[in-house]
Amino acid sequence: MSFLVAGNRAPRRFAVFAAMAVVMAALLGVARPAAAQELLLTNLVLNNYEGRIRVRFGIEPSSLERIKQVLAAGERLTLRCKARLSLRRDYVWNQEVNAATWESELRRLKGGEYVVNLPGQGPVADKELGTLFHKHLGEILMDLGSWDRLERGVTYVLTLELALTRPDVSPWLKNGLFFWSFDAARPVSYQLDFTY
Repeated sequence: MSFLVAGNRAPRRFAVFAAMAVVMAALLGVARPAAAQELLLTNLVLNNYEGRIRVRFGIEPSSLERIKQVLAAGERLTLRCKARLSLRRDYVWNQEVNAATWESELRRLKGGEYVVNLPGQGPVADKELGTLFHKHLGEILMDLGSWDRLERGVTYVLTLELALTRPDVSPWLKNGLFFWSFDAARPVSYQLDFTY
């Protein structure tokens, strides 16, 4: 008889397990950020400009749809670029030589124009978001200190971290819902190894 009782519970347990699996799959599908949305790096150049280490690059989103949706909802976005130059070491962590951060704000005006606030230049507007990225975020300059800090024959690592975040989302919400992405584009990191 005990076999028949266990047999009656088995279909019920299976149904509960199947329902939980469907709910988890739905939650994971909702919580996952758009897979195609990320920031791409274009035209990366590292050079010596008047004795300074200069990094020049452009940023281009793989798709504009998610960014347009966020801006159309009246939210602001912060574009943050972190550049770090490090001395490459094989058996321990790389030793940082210098670092810099470049940040700008992206928003949409009530008239429909998109505006980016560029450091040192002020706000720049355009009707088309793609044109705004191409014209004004296609060449970003960052200074990483004096060129004299580099030694000949040594290998260095340049790391660029790009993020397009929502600054108005509170930290407690971001930390509480750590599995949910509040970013308009997934943060990405690029690395260039070079020997001077």
